[in-house]
Amino acid sequence: MATKVQITGEETLANGRFRLTRTRAEIEEADGLRRTLTHEIYHHGNAAAVLLYDPDRRVVMLVKQFRLAAYLAEGALEMLEVCAGMLDGDEPLACALREAWEETGVRLATARHAFDAFSTPGALTEKIACFVAPYRLADRQGAGGGVDADERTETVEIPFAQALSLIGSGAIRDAKTIALIYYAKAEGLFG
Repeated sequence: MATKVQITGEETLANGRFRLTRTRAEIEEADGLRRTLTHEIYHHGNAAAVLLYDPDRRVVMLVKQFRLAAYLAEGALEMLEVCAGMLDGDEPLACALREAWEETGVRLATARHAFDAFSTPGALTEKIACFVAPYRLADRQGAGGGVDADERTETVEIPFAQALSLIGSGAIRDAKTIALIYYAKAEGLFG
């Protein structure tokens, strides 16, 4: 295990929406061994995600959207995901509530923090604060669909048991969504 880390170099490879660097670090291990790592790191901002669930109707609300990276990886035309977005200076809870409204049209009063997760800790700095929030049909007060010019989402309600099976069949492949659905199962949110 690492006991000491010193960043010994960093080269900016790209500086678009987020910064991409080639970063070199010297690591000292507990046994005294020293090693040097050089990795490309995508300095992505932190985010929040929320699984909307209706315990009475036993459904979860997810969004379908096109994701360019998934398309480049395997030609995926849509991803099924929980609503999520960048913090943009907000606290994680405020972001989760905002994203639920923007993407699904569901107005939430609050959400419960479930866990924090690094999405790809070997290459991304992004940490996602993950929440769960019950909702009712009456909470859907807006159209949803997203607000950014490059975002278009479609809201879908899926029975919880089906959402679990969609993970196994590969129809749900987004890591934060998988983690939150399994969290809902582990916590007994549907009894």
